[in-house]
Amino acid sequence: MNNIISIIIPLLNEEKNVPILVDRLIKVLDSENLNFQIVLVDDGSRDGSYSAIMEASRNDRRVEGIRFSRNFGQATAIKAGVEYARGDVCITMDGDLQHDPVHIPDFLEKINEGHDLVCGYRFRRNDGLVRRIPSKIANFLARKFSGLNISDFGSTYRAYNTRVIREISIYGEMHRFIPIFVSALTNRITEIPIHLGDRIHGKSKYGIGRTFRVFSDIVSLIFFTSFFNRPIHIFGYLSLFLGLPGLCILGWLSLGKIFGGIFIMDYLPMFFLGVMLCLVAGQIFTTGIVCEYLLRVYYKKENVQPYHVMETTFDKKLEG
Repeated sequence: MNNIISIIIPLLNEEKNVPILVDRLIKVLDSENLNFQIVLVDDGSRDGSYSAIMEASRNDRRVEGIRFSRNFGQATAIKAGVEYARGDVCITMDGDLQHDPVHIPDFLEKINEGHDLVCGYRFRRNDGLVRRIPSKIANFLARKFSGLNISDFGSTYRAYNTRVIREISIYGEMHRFIPIFVSALTNRITEIPIHLGDRIHGKSKYGIGRTFRVFSDIVSLIFFTSFFNRPIHIFGYLSLFLGLPGLCILGWLSLGKIFGGIFIMDYLPMFFLGVMLCLVAGQIFTTGIVCEYLLRVYYKKENVQPYHVMETTFDKKLEG
């Protein structure tokens, strides 16, 4: 145990928020006498976010920066921050000032009790209906299909055992469902209430388009939690669903031909339907076999990162 706390914060066009956020964090962390590292990940910002990060890093060596070559998404930014983290505990939070650092000691208290993941849930939300209704639906579906009783999958204010979070592949919009993937490795998961502050600078990245992406990720989540390690099952179910009626149709026509003397040509549409259903079922089942093979390749492949880092402050500090 190195007793370092790594604070990981993805940023996208948050130039004005960076100095305020860093100042708030340092005040809270120093008041608790914590040994910490702040990792700010610039996810392809088009403003001066990375310049603000470098300035903060020059003022305090405990502040580190990573700059992506383009926008890769919040989940990928979290993954990069975890890879660069030096701490035994990683805390992720947003860079829009809505996550109050005052809750960090509460997260650490739960981690010190032996939990591998501590989730923050927003018990008082001042969001509009456009955000709250889709969020409630997404949380309900995530709980139903995962069996994990977490109040708020949408909040990224969380504390992790670094060893555990590094074992998980994170991409796309899947940062919302990290607790579900963590639950596949450990059951030491809990949650604490957090206060959601107001955004001071910048604009929210949440819109109706993001809502659709959340629901598409839920579909992906259902597949990965239920069938990722056994893709042949879902393809087998589909092939059975289509193939069984096809076999029944062909079987009924065959029996009618043998024992009833019917003419197949009189039932040509039904005959072609049965053949088509059986052919499609066979193709789906074959696809499942291919997926099984690809899964084995996946587990043996080289460790390729899903992002490209343009520059970091880590390199500059090593040179200094």
